[in-house]
Amino acid sequence: MPIVTVSREYGSGGYVFGRSLAARLGSDFADASLVEEVARRMRCPAEVVERWDERSESLILRLLRAMQSANPESVAPGPVAREVYVDTPSPERVAATVREVVLEEARSGNAVIVGRGGAFVLRDHPGALHVRLVGSRLDRVGRIAERYSLSIEDATERVDDADRERARYIKHNFGLEWKDPANYDLVFNTSRVAIEDAVESTVRILERRTT
Repeated sequence: MPIVTVSREYGSGGYVFGRSLAARLGSDFADASLVEEVARRMRCPAEVVERWDERSESLILRLLRAMQSANPESVAPGPVAREVYVDTPSPERVAATVREVVLEEARSGNAVIVGRGGAFVLRDHPGALHVRLVGSRLDRVGRIAERYSLSIEDATERVDDADRERARYIKHNFGLEWKDPANYDLVFNTSRVAIEDAVESTVRILERRTT
């Protein structure tokens, strides 16, 4: 069974694509479940992992410093919180735990892994198919504005920030360029290709690989 990684520009439809593809293939869908597993292993709330997820080291450190400055008591109220917020959650440990979980998902032999640097963690994994979704900035901003009821200005800032941090995360942890199409097997522009057509094309390619 296939392992598929899905890299996505923010607002390009990566979650919908990944969920639909996993349903078509009968595969595990590693998105929120991956975050939950990382949180369990790090013994911290899932929302904390989500705050750090696919973020560069500089942003993680800024967030930690801001949390400590704003409310020191909330950062270290007890033994578990001290371990989670002060000792253990270095950017390197967050990234290492994510990598560990992605590799374990891949060993299952049947998973669609969205984000988390999957294409880079598994770039030498035999048989893995690496897909990237992109789209025009205008379209992606419009989707995010509609989804979260944001102004165009706020949606633009969110899209740009998310893409910037994902690119920094990949550069910092793998030394590679997130946007380089050579790092992927398939690239779909969801401003031009419907997500359902992208899913269908991916399924057909996987079927050919197994025949």
